[in-house]
This record gives sequence, structure tokens and C-alpha cells, in this order.
Amino acid sequence: MNKLPHIALTLAAVFSSFTALAQDDAAQNKRADFNVKLQAGSAYASTLTVASLDQTSSQSDWANVLYGRVGGELYPTERITLKGSYSMSSRKYHEYSDFNQDLRIGYLDAALDLGGITWGVSRHVAHAKLASEPLLELTKNSLYAARLFSGGVYIRGAYTDTHKSFENNRERNADGDELAADVYYFFNNTRTFWSIGVSREVEQANSPAFDNNALKLRARYSHTGELAGRKSQIQLGWRYQNRDYDNEESLPITEVGNGGVLPGTGNPVSPAGTGTRHDRSHVVEAVWALSFVEWLTLETKVEHGKYNSNLDAADYRESGVSALLTVEF
Repeated sequence: MNKLPHIALTLAAVFSSFTALAQDDAAQNKRADFNVKLQAGSAYASTLTVASLDQTSSQSDWANVLYGRVGGELYPTERITLKGSYSMSSRKYHEYSDFNQDLRIGYLDAALDLGGITWGVSRHVAHAKLASEPLLELTKNSLYAARLFSGGVYIRGAYTDTHKSFENNRERNADGDELAADVYYFFNNTRTFWSIGVSREVEQANSPAFDNNALKLRARYSHTGELAGRKSQIQLGWRYQNRDYDNEESLPITEVGNGGVLPGTGNPVSPAGTGTRHDRSHVVEAVWALSFVEWLTLETKVEHGKYNSNLDAADYRESGVSALLTVEF
């Protein structure tokens, strides 16, 4: 598991060598793209949750949502693509500020096209805060391969190594391995696509109570067209997760903020009853985006999730709606 960063660095060095060897040719054809995305709006959640802590509350609330991202792509040669981005998001609830969440994500990607197959490495680093207090640091390193076939079929496979580090509950710190495969089918001049994906994840935590393995399935449909002469995009999505825990043990308590627990959640972790913990979830969502001008879009989203578990705190239903005004250039 710990070999992946070394592999990534090795491949990055190889990419750098390709870049140096092709420097003269690239000087004439060098291209770069830069983009900025800003969002602001409001979101409603029928159930307040912090899934990473197994915390749920029956309370509902509206939140102010802010999001910003800067990113870019660099093409040193025709076969090499370098990408990077940094994003910041904030969700501030009107009444239950202890559920306020802030997230920072940095992303780097290097890809090489060989024989029609794109080989790449990527790294995500995320820092999450809950109620303005440090919550979680997450690192993901991936190796992937992808290919676009004739007829609009695109296939991507990836291996991802994950490390989680919690500020106030070291027992939840975990390392994970995940294998994933996704298939996309583009048609209607790429304005429409559907996709299906499957992944298998194994996670080992400091406490055996959190060791688990999961099967994940996902599907999405997207169509871009026009409405009253304006660009309109509709997306429908579905996600399923089947997560089984390996051990029957009492779960460690997670302290939040000043040492207490989140309001309205009762005990930090409710008893799981007999046997090992089993979680199942189904989530469906619909997203509609309408562009007023090329750089200004209104994005609305409706989502409903059903989460079943023999752990009381992880057994609930959640619905949400959001409306975000997006500026992108």
C-alpha cells in the first residue's frame, strides 16, 4: 500500500524526462488552459449528518453554500497532460452551527498517452473542518488507465490508495485500497452520455471496530440541450453502497469541538445490537443547470438517500435540495 507514492514519483519523473526530451518541439506547440469556478447559494437538508463520524440528527436546516476553485491544464507535448486545481467550499447552517463544514482540496494529475491508452497518476489532498474545528485529513493517490473506443465508448480503470487521519479520534484513522472501473457511452455528438461504474474498497483502521470492505455501484445519465435558446443540462444519478464491517466491537467515542458531541444526536455511537455492522445505502439525485450567458449558470439539485444499518446512528433517510449560482471562466 505504501509503494504507491513511490510509483507516482517515479512515473512523474518519467513524464518529466519525456518533457525534457521533447522541449524543442513543445516550445512551438505548447498550450495551456486556466479556469476559475465560483458558486454561491442555499441548500436544505432534512437530516443533519456527519457520515465520517457516524453522527446523525433528526433536525433539519438550511445552509449558505460557497464554493471556489482555480485550476489549469498544461500540454508540454501532444502525449503529455498535466492538471492541477485547488478548491474551497463552505456550508454554514442557519440554526445548527455545530454542523458547519469547511473543505479544502488540492489536486494534481499527470497523464501520458501511449498507443491510444491514457496512463496517469493523480493525488488528492483534503482538509475538512467541522464547526470550525479540524476534523479530517484525507489523502488519495491513484494509478489509472483509460481509453476512448470508436462509437463513443470510454473505459477507465483505477487503483486508489487512501489514508484518513482524524483530529479527535485516532481510532478511526485508516488506510484503504480501492479498485474501480467505469464505462461511458457518448452519443448525440457527445451532448448526451450515460455511465456505469463499480468499485471494491477494503479499509483497515487503527481500531478493528472500523475495519470494513465495501461494494459500490453507480450510474449516471446526462443530456445537454437548449431551453428557450439557452444551454440546459439535465443529469440523473444513482449510487449504491454495500459496506460490511469485520469485527463485533463497541465503537470508540468521537469528541467534537469543546469535547462534547453534536447536538440532537444522542449518544455519540448507538449500540449496533448483535453481530457485526452492516450498512446499505441507495441515493438518487437529479441536477438541472440553466445557462443565462456563457459564464453564468443556475444549478439546482434534488437528492434523496436511504441508509440502512444495524447501527442506529447510521440508519436514517435524508433528502436535500440546493440552488447555486455559478460563475465560470
